[in-house]
This record gives sequence, structure tokens and C-alpha cells, in this order.
Amino acid sequence: MAKLFHYRAINNAFGDPCILIQLSRLKRALLLDLGDIRRISFSEILKISDIFVTHTHIDHFIGFDQVIRAILRRQEPIRIFGPENIIEAVEGKLRGYTWNLVEDYPLKIETYGIKNNKEMSFAVFSASKGFKKEEKGIIGIKNNIILNDSLFKVKATVLSHGIPVIAYSIQEEYHININKVELEKRGLQIGPWLGELKKLVKTHYKFDPHKILKPKNKNLKLTVDTPRGTIPIEEVFPLLIITKGEKISYVMDVAPKEENIKKLINFLRHSDILFCEAYFLHKDIDRALQRNHLTAKIVGEIARKAKVREVKILHISPKYIENPQEVYKEVERSRQGILHQ
Repeated sequence: MAKLFHYRAINNAFGDPCILIQLSRLKRALLLDLGDIRRISFSEILKISDIFVTHTHIDHFIGFDQVIRAILRRQEPIRIFGPENIIEAVEGKLRGYTWNLVEDYPLKIETYGIKNNKEMSFAVFSASKGFKKEEKGIIGIKNNIILNDSLFKVKATVLSHGIPVIAYSIQEEYHININKVELEKRGLQIGPWLGELKKLVKTHYKFDPHKILKPKNKNLKLTVDTPRGTIPIEEVFPLLIITKGEKISYVMDVAPKEENIKKLINFLRHSDILFCEAYFLHKDIDRALQRNHLTAKIVGEIARKAKVREVKILHISPKYIENPQEVYKEVERSRQGILHQ
């Protein structure tokens, strides 16, 4: 079955952590963290609609300039989410340049500073105004949802790394594939209309516990344009194969404290894939506490208790560069409940 999310790590486990997520059949991508992104092509950067920054240490934010340079003439705005200080960080970056020749450029940078799990600050930086900050107020957060897109939801939770740091999850509520056998029976062809069909369904229908599509608004009567004419949307429901959506979670630079661990177990529950740091081996727990990073053993325990399906480690201390397999083994043994010491 085709998936909505196609993701790849931009750097190895000793480079800056960063995940590019491309959305299937759409000219759109998401970016998790904004460190060294030189391996992302110019054309891929142009597709990025949303960036989710964990915190503004240099290895998670230095790529900001490269993104803005690539999209400077773009019509569509870019959204940047991050911790409470992200608006000031974006403003500081933009102030480092002279913008006297961009008045005719359409770009807007919409920036969201997650203050806590209940609200976030919102500010806009427009090229037409020399990228001067425009305060737009406070936006409420419900159920940790910071972005409610028709295709997926993004949730965030505030943790500690000595400073506030954000963990993210991106989840597709349900996924739609097309039954090609049924398509042929009806004399219909694959084409852009199927993408429009999926978008209409995702926008206007819920998938209930009995695996039935139900309209969010019972009075709304929708139609879809097919190669054989315009018909009521529900007539083509037999073409749809509905499956559970994928949940991707991302956790970087978190202090190994009980409060953080409890939050993560709840937040990460039933993730299909978890991209996570495992900066230290547990034998170096004292160093991990000093540097506010998770150990491999703790990551494995979190994954086991949260019932995470797959763990991918992105962020490992350079001290283990000669033998990173020790870290991966400790995560996996802990996830399986083998480590008890």
C-alpha cells in the first residue's frame, strides 16, 4: 500500500539531526529540525511548507538562512514552529541582513512560539515590510495540536533540555488507497481527479471506530468530477481502501529526568516510527545528566512502554564514533526488556 509520508534522515547519527518528510504525490514537504541541511536539494527546499524546530541550539537551527535564501521569491508562506523563543530567534536571523530590495517579494514567514501545552505566540515577517516583526497575538492549543491540516495533525509537547525543547508527532488519521480492480470495473482511469477525491474525503469525512466514513457536516452534499462526469462523492466510496494512518514522532535533546520520561511515554504512545536521540550509553548516565541528554537504555524503555513500533536513532555523542553499534544494541536490548541494570 502506498503511504502519505516518505521520510529520510538528512545526516548520519553524528551529524545535525534533521528529517525531511515528503508527502506522496504532492509538491509539499515538512522538515523536522533545521540544522545542517546542505544535503537537501534546492528543489526539495522549495516544497517545504512547515518546519518544526525542537530548540535553537546551532545544530538544530543553523539551516534557517539556507531555507530563506531558497524560497525568497516564493508565493506561498512558510510556517515555522518552535519553542517560546523561536520568534525572537527568527527575528534575530533576519536582522542580520539588509532587505532594501525585497519590497516586491511575496514571501511571508509565519512563526509560532510554543509557550506551553495550552498556547503559542504568533508573529509574521513579510518581505514586503522588510521582514519586520508583526505581532499577531496568542493562539490556543487543544489536545497538544499545533497544526490541524486536512491531511494530518501535528502535536507538540514541551520538555526540558536545561531550556525548553519541543517534541513533535505527525499523524495521518487514516490513509486512503485506490482499489484499482474496482476502478477498472467502473471504466475509470487513474488521474489527478483521484487526488482531489482523497482531499475532499479527508477534509469532510471522519473515519469512525467501525471503519465507516461519516460526514463531518450531515447537510453537506459533495460531488466529485470523474472522467465520466460529475457524480455524488459517496458513489465512488467503493473505490477507496481505508487503512490506519501513520504516526511519526521526533524527540531530540531531552534531559533524562522522570518528568520528561513520563511525558514522553504518554506523548509517543503507539508511534509507528520514533526518530530519537540516544546521545549517551547508560554507563555514562552522570554525563547525560550534566548535558541534559537521554541515554540509549532510557530511550529503549520509553519506546517499550509507549509501544512504539520502530525506533531510529539520529543523535549520538562523538565519543562513540568508533563503535556506534554499542548505542544501537543498548537501545534495542532495553526496548526488548533485556536490560535491567
